[in-house]
Amino acid sequence: MIYEKNRRYIIPFDDVPADRAVMPEISVDERRGNFTEVETGFPEDVAVNEAKRCLSCRRCLGCALCWAECKPEAIDFGIKPREMELTFDEVVITRGQDNAFEKINAQLGFGNYADVITDLQFERMLSPTGPTDGLVVSPHNGEIPKKVAIIQGNVKGGDDHLLSSAVLGVNEAILAINRVNDLEVNLISPLCQAFKDKFSDDAKKVAGLTIIEATPESVERPQEGGPLTLTYSQNGGSKKDDFDMVVVLTKPKIAPEVAALGKKLNQDVI
Repeated sequence: MIYEKNRRYIIPFDDVPADRAVMPEISVDERRGNFTEVETGFPEDVAVNEAKRCLSCRRCLGCALCWAECKPEAIDFGIKPREMELTFDEVVITRGQDNAFEKINAQLGFGNYADVITDLQFERMLSPTGPTDGLVVSPHNGEIPKKVAIIQGNVKGGDDHLLSSAVLGVNEAILAINRVNDLEVNLISPLCQAFKDKFSDDAKKVAGLTIIEATPESVERPQEGGPLTLTYSQNGGSKKDDFDMVVVLTKPKIAPEVAALGKKLNQDVI
């Protein structure tokens, strides 16, 4: 039976092709003590089926009001499926939103210590809509850190990677310093020349931020419940310093299908 809703007549159907897909989520236990995404996303085949289901919900009454109201005339009821070849002067290929990153040196403590987190996790922590409402806290004990290290997790990524990750590290340090009173942040990275030329002078002016040109080697916790000890090499020697939390700058990982597309089109993936 036809019924009225919001001044529109709706025809109910009992033969909807498929039920709406349920978004997969990790368990409650898996969510504790980390910043892992709760919703894992649809697999490709489920996403395709869901798109087909949405396009065949059969709620269209055929009144053609959408066609009548569409001033750009983007709706064409008579259009048939076809393949089109388009020519462009430039193609931009992006990495996508997988948020995957290259493997981090196990010696840096990520995965072993709760208070060693990635730049992506730190970015979520700094967000006012993130899991901590923008409050900087140690995942190890829930306390506000007084001293944080932001270190380069992949030193073999080339100058472009070292530049972009160092700039990200500075930006995250500034946000954290503005969130926490008297916070001390050390950015430890084998700085590339481009960073030194363009950003080093301004970064050194940030109160609470110390830039150290060095290569991180390892992160350990010598005493249970104590601070993290970071070892780094500088000028041929080895130095150690203690921190309440360590943030590892990651190198984004390009999905195989995106890399294949870039190779096919002979384009760099940005």
